[in-house]
Amino acid sequence: MFEVNDIPPIDGCELQELIAENVQHEEFLFFRINHGDDLDWILGEADDYECFCTACQQHFAEDRKSGPASYWDTCPRCGARITPRRWNSGKAKFLALTAFAFHFFQPGEHGDMWLTSCQVRMNPDFQSEKYLANEYARYCFSEFGSRKWIWKENGWKRTKSIYFKRWQAMGGYCYDNFWALPSEQELAGSCLRYSQLTQAWSCVPDLPEYLAFYLKFPGAEYLWKMGFGRWLVERQEGKGHLFRKLVNLRAKEPKRLFLHLSKADRRLLGRERVNLADGAAYQELRQDGAVECSEDGLQYACATVRCRFVWQTTAEQCGLSGKELRKYIERQARRSGLTIGAVMHEFTDYQAQLERLAPNADRLPDDLHEAHARLSGRERRLMNREKNEKFRTRRHLLAWMRWKYKGMFIRPIDSAEEIVREGEEQNNCVAGYATRHADGKTIIMVLRKRSEPRKPWHTVEIDPATLKCRQCYAAHNHKRTPEAAEFMERYLAHLREVTKMIRRSA
Repeated sequence: MFEVNDIPPIDGCELQELIAENVQHEEFLFFRINHGDDLDWILGEADDYECFCTACQQHFAEDRKSGPASYWDTCPRCGARITPRRWNSGKAKFLALTAFAFHFFQPGEHGDMWLTSCQVRMNPDFQSEKYLANEYARYCFSEFGSRKWIWKENGWKRTKSIYFKRWQAMGGYCYDNFWALPSEQELAGSCLRYSQLTQAWSCVPDLPEYLAFYLKFPGAEYLWKMGFGRWLVERQEGKGHLFRKLVNLRAKEPKRLFLHLSKADRRLLGRERVNLADGAAYQELRQDGAVECSEDGLQYACATVRCRFVWQTTAEQCGLSGKELRKYIERQARRSGLTIGAVMHEFTDYQAQLERLAPNADRLPDDLHEAHARLSGRERRLMNREKNEKFRTRRHLLAWMRWKYKGMFIRPIDSAEEIVREGEEQNNCVAGYATRHADGKTIIMVLRKRSEPRKPWHTVEIDPATLKCRQCYAAHNHKRTPEAAEFMERYLAHLREVTKMIRRSA
């Protein structure tokens, strides 16, 4: 087995070229005014800009007549895109901003492949190489397995995990990562020749972990070829339990790679680009015989995942097979015009209502939508029973506030159901005042026309302490109509007269 120092050596110049070929970052042109030095054979005696370009690494002088250097966006010598910065304003600080992590592969002599991770910064010393690179992790991939080492203060230390190590600065900031992938020729002679490295690099979040996984389970190659590479990505994202339900990577033949899925099933899942969760749900339904190998069957399986529909438990409670339950759900969807998912939600809610209200009732009504609505209404009435008792008390106490005028009338709200209905039909938030009205903290009234006593027109809120109008709005919180405004003016005057009479009699 390979050790950390068995890594192939790399020349410093070769590493500099490799970084330059694969990394794109901000380049700078540092400038300062040179007032002349007759002993300087580079800049001469002219009063020019002294410049250094990090892109071409040229040290040169430029005529000040060419314009303010702070406005330049390209290097006058090499034409590269640059950011101008004054030479004496902390060039090391700006160069440090270009720090990044660089990862490159090196093939070994015995089919092994090495991956090196470096911390790279721009070199503030203009007279030497462009980059300063410090290794912080090494990985070895071979037919014997995978190994990883990280750099500590006392040298290289081997770790058990092969997970990708990112270079993070203080505060958790993660530097940009740049990669140099091996050429096809280098891959062809290595243990990773069938690893689908290029596809994995563009998809998986942790490339070293995937390569170690591939060396342990070479069958992963066929997942990419059969269009299921995204399952490997999801496995890394924490869905390994679903991955193991669907895939047996210890299989000796590609056709035995998928568990409990026929060739037609594999084609369907691959064509529809199904994720792991939907694939696992489809597999369970197919095993139970609940769905056929079809797009409709797959859509039903996907709906169970989206709606969190526990069809096994539900079918058992209702005394049905998985297939019979699916047929019932699809029949109710056709009858009500709802989607499969909406019917699943409704059916789950209906079964929960039965447990609370009527355990012995029919669990499979002919019209699920109507039965659910009826049971929901009953449950609302039970929940509002205590509140409605307060509403009835308030209705009797506020009976004196009823009044009629010019074909209009006003009265207190009748019940919790009516205040909800008033809010729905008027499209306002009056239902949120139900508790306050029941507790006597406010007074909610309905203003209607005598010709249409059941049709909402205006909703009114009265202050119980002052009997002044807090709010009076038509539907959608629009301003009151002129005739409603006249009614409210007369009505509030009527309330003042009534309260005066009550005070006199007291």
